[in-house]
Amino acid sequence: MARLPRIVIPNQPLHIIHRGNNRQDIFESEEDMIRIKADIKLALSKAACQLHAYVIMTNHLHLLVTPKDKESLAVFMQCLSNRYVRYFNAKHQRTGTLWEGRYKSCVIDSNNYLFALYKYIEMNPVKAGMVKKPADYAWSSYSRNALATADGLITDHTLYKALGKKFDQRCAGYKTLFRKLDISNQRKQITQATMRGEVYGSERFHNRVSRLIKRPTKLRTHGGDRKSESYPNQAG
Repeated sequence: MARLPRIVIPNQPLHIIHRGNNRQDIFESEEDMIRIKADIKLALSKAACQLHAYVIMTNHLHLLVTPKDKESLAVFMQCLSNRYVRYFNAKHQRTGTLWEGRYKSCVIDSNNYLFALYKYIEMNPVKAGMVKKPADYAWSSYSRNALATADGLITDHTLYKALGKKFDQRCAGYKTLFRKLDISNQRKQITQATMRGEVYGSERFHNRVSRLIKRPTKLRTHGGDRKSESYPNQAG
């Protein structure tokens, strides 16, 4: 699948998907889950990034991250990825790649779609048929964001903070919002935007980002004479 060159806007949230090579299971045990959380925590401490939501599945990660800039995002992802590869390869006496190439990401229009991304991420285990409720899955941020369970990985986004003056009020507000929010028509769009490296948001947001980065925020559809100036190659 074609992708845009990676789009990173300072202090703007991104949705990230990082998969195992050939979609193999890379988080096979509780020990592995604990280890990747430790690697994420260390990576956050080394980079100017904030993590708002996450889920650790058996063969991939979803992260909702706000980076200070492109360089801090690179530091964060390189740190967590490289440390986990070394751990996994040593544990299984193997060598070589573990991740499926570069991670996928899309910039999020937080004013309109931030909580849709929270729900998209934290509902993954339910959608996969692993549990009936997001609260039943131990390896996501739902218990922290909705149920006030301690989790040192999470930093509250300003829009999450606006849900209440106190933490328990924010959790209650988030739980209600999570329950009422219908993202059934957005799942495919979020996945596609992330895999293609596009921006996910309103047309106004697309236009604003496009002006800022001076290039398109969506892959062009096929058709027409792609050798003409009207159809430049947008893949990075």
